[in-house]
Amino acid sequence: MKNDKKLTDKANTICLYRILEKYSDEEHLLSMHDIIGHFEDDYGMKIDRRTVYSSMDTLTKLGFEISEYDKRRQGYYLMTRLFEPSEIRLMMDAVYSQRSIPQKQTGDLIEKLQSVLSIHQRKNYKHLFSFESEKKTQNRTVFFNIDSLDLAIARKVKVDFIYNQYGLDKRLHPRRKERYVVSPYSMVCDNQNYYLLCIKEGKVDLSYYRIDLMKDIRVLDKPLDFPSSRVDINTARKTVYAYAGKPVDIVLRCKNKAIGGVIDEFGTGIRIAADDEEHFIARIKAAPQGVLYWTMQYLTDIEILEPHSMREKAIEFIKGNSYGV
Repeated sequence: MKNDKKLTDKANTICLYRILEKYSDEEHLLSMHDIIGHFEDDYGMKIDRRTVYSSMDTLTKLGFEISEYDKRRQGYYLMTRLFEPSEIRLMMDAVYSQRSIPQKQTGDLIEKLQSVLSIHQRKNYKHLFSFESEKKTQNRTVFFNIDSLDLAIARKVKVDFIYNQYGLDKRLHPRRKERYVVSPYSMVCDNQNYYLLCIKEGKVDLSYYRIDLMKDIRVLDKPLDFPSSRVDINTARKTVYAYAGKPVDIVLRCKNKAIGGVIDEFGTGIRIAADDEEHFIARIKAAPQGVLYWTMQYLTDIEILEPHSMREKAIEFIKGNSYGV
């Protein structure tokens, strides 16, 4: 009997928390009558005031803040939540903008995020929507892919998978018949996509593969070709546009108005120095291929000074443009 009472008390406490979380906030307080009504309507439970007071006392002892009726003389509401509304908004925006999350899972995640808000607070987010949803991946196995890769990285074993690319029919198709076999080391997010940082079987250099383009991932019972201690993950994470390669010292001459774009891409840890009234010099260390492509969007504002080979490659790109200029 004592165990039954303990289970009932726990159930009452959980249900009260759910009711306060779902129906109350600072602008919408619940009276004792409201709370008892929600117990019956939502959970089919008939309880009295003493049970509600006891459950409130338990929640308070567990660290949950509930407004005191005596102070407002109107009702009760949950004062602290797992996330504040502003935090939910930021996370929702991140989910909406992440291309690697399929549209269906985007909707599911948004519902889960909003579930920690009251039903009244949720109404404030009805106007939000996924901008350019057609850019979302078609691959619905992304979350399964992440779980499989996470398992392989933890076990320090290889994986193989089918790697896809888009065809002219706008659908995903295998890039080749053979499966890719790699030693996985980390997963990173860059340019609104998730990538696997790995070393392809038979190779020694790091490569990136988009996780949303992978299908049929298999965790293999094969050890990694190289132990994690021999792979410079931290340096690799600083690549641009997920282009792998050995980081080199790069010198850029930039117009002052480009400072925002430079810091957005490389952070505040880079070295910069004034060159003249309109330009500054930026010194970074990164894989050159990614930086090369990144600078193409700043042709009138950023010039590659060093290394010379990278500068020459940029000139080739510019000369080979499709406009014949």
